[in-house]
Amino acid sequence: MNIKDRSRRKEYWYPFLMTIIISFIASILNYILPIPNILSEIIYWIFNIATIVASFTVMVRRFHDIGMSMLLPLIFYISPIIGFILVSINPEAVSSLEGSLVLVIVNVLYLIFSLIVLAICCTYGHKDKNKYSINPKTI
Repeated sequence: MNIKDRSRRKEYWYPFLMTIIISFIASILNYILPIPNILSEIIYWIFNIATIVASFTVMVRRFHDIGMSMLLPLIFYISPIIGFILVSINPEAVSSLEGSLVLVIVNVLYLIFSLIVLAICCTYGHKDKNKYSINPKTI
């Protein structure tokens, strides 16, 4: 769980790809095999928590490679949690027309923010040493 160094694009995208492949295979196995619902839920949450923590740390290192701080990844991962908590506290607010409209607007803004984060993760890192570490390609 190193968030102080830098990571290359490859170090970000390969785990992302593996998470998608493992999730796809697990979904197929869950559909085919008679796994108890509680067991599949437990496995689902353990896998998601592990991948979210790992994804957050590698995203922070990816932003460090570009020369940016960890503020955007922090907002990217914390904002859905805050939204979930707010909706859980007051679910009646979402059932109204105004609440649904606000929820749609917030989700569209989060989608735009996600595309910005994706574009940043796709960019090249600094070729030289920056304030976070040396270039990971030279190691």
